[in-house]
Amino acid sequence: MKKVIAVCVAVLILCMTAISASALDYGFNVETVSKGIYLEELNSGVVVFEKDADVQTYPASTTKIMTYIIVAENVADFDGTMVEITEDALATLDPESSVMGLTDHIGESFSVKDLLYGLMLPSGNDAALVLATYVGNGSIDAFVELMNNKAKELGCAGTHFANPHGLYDPDHYSTPRDMAKITKYALTVRDFAEISNTKQYTPAGFEDPIVTTNYMIDKDGHNGDYYYPYAKGIKTGFTDEAGRCLVTTAATDSYNYLCIAFGAAYSYEDDINYAMLDSINLYNWAFDNIAYQTVYPTTDVVANIEVDNTKENTTLDLVPTADVKALLPVGYRPELITTQTDMPGSVSAPINQGSVVGKLNVYYNNELVTTAELCASASIDGDSKSQQSKSDTEDTVKLILIIVFIVATVIILLIVYLVVNKARRKKREVQRHRRRYY
Repeated sequence: MKKVIAVCVAVLILCMTAISASALDYGFNVETVSKGIYLEELNSGVVVFEKDADVQTYPASTTKIMTYIIVAENVADFDGTMVEITEDALATLDPESSVMGLTDHIGESFSVKDLLYGLMLPSGNDAALVLATYVGNGSIDAFVELMNNKAKELGCAGTHFANPHGLYDPDHYSTPRDMAKITKYALTVRDFAEISNTKQYTPAGFEDPIVTTNYMIDKDGHNGDYYYPYAKGIKTGFTDEAGRCLVTTAATDSYNYLCIAFGAAYSYEDDINYAMLDSINLYNWAFDNIAYQTVYPTTDVVANIEVDNTKENTTLDLVPTADVKALLPVGYRPELITTQTDMPGSVSAPINQGSVVGKLNVYYNNELVTTAELCASASIDGDSKSQQSKSDTEDTVKLILIIVFIVATVIILLIVYLVVNKARRKKREVQRHRRRYY
């Protein structure tokens, strides 16, 4: 059942992405350093900016978003499932990479929840290896296969994983758009949003807390240089080959953005995280320059339709079932709004006010920006004479069908009777013929 639900969610995410991805020019005017960028408003599903979003690159530790997904879908009880820390599980650990500190706890056991915090906050490669070994029944390769299968299920055509932590491997790559699909799915997974948005956490048996590497959600991180009050999670990443990578969301009361920034150059001397700076600038631009605009209130007649089964030719006005809002540039040009309706050629009375009749597609500068349902603006009664005539016709047709059925049945029975009777006569004739000789 869980697998069925997961597949349904994945299909829903894919459908939303396919329907709502927009090539509309929102007037982006921000200079960015990251090589690949993807910015989507999650409430509407509209992609407001992208830059080489389908170019394959190394995702570094943003890989751990998928690692979290696979663990969550294969472990029922985060708190009660205990995993022993073994030397074998950590045999391939790069001691110079980011860790949560499990090498000091060989032989001890930790809950999956503690390990997930260690995976996401300090970007623990040790936690990734321990969790992958456990879920893969001792085989990291088996776990990675689950990662790649999930990527295919989510429609990630440009992604392939070679490990659960994201350290460099030439066969380990993704794209900003694929990582957006993975992240949107992860946000539906148990505890992911909460854990990925946690600043610090103390696992059982640890004296000191583990701390997030995402300075956008931590006022105390990196002297507060990258703190962004609207940011919520999700995951950082860095290797020399990948550059700075970052997946974050930022939300206000009205808007909820997801930003993927991959491949930002990094200098150890300058110590500037351009992926975070790009993300902050992208969010500020979006919040300042894009807004939901009411293009058609419910009082606007946006289409009409012919109504059959009335005394006279009648046309019914159609209005939106709710205010039609679209994510548009601030100060958009109303004359660039166009519409297209999807509805039948006519409807039959009686029809009630508010009955949904069709769909309205709204375009801005020839790009689809939203859809809405259209309903009847008023009730229309049917023509009683026409209704009676229609009813009489239907009754006549039914009667004719009954008569045809009865006649056909009688004919079939008659044919059967004649065939059977003929066979009987032939049988009696044969019997009389035999008696003549014996």
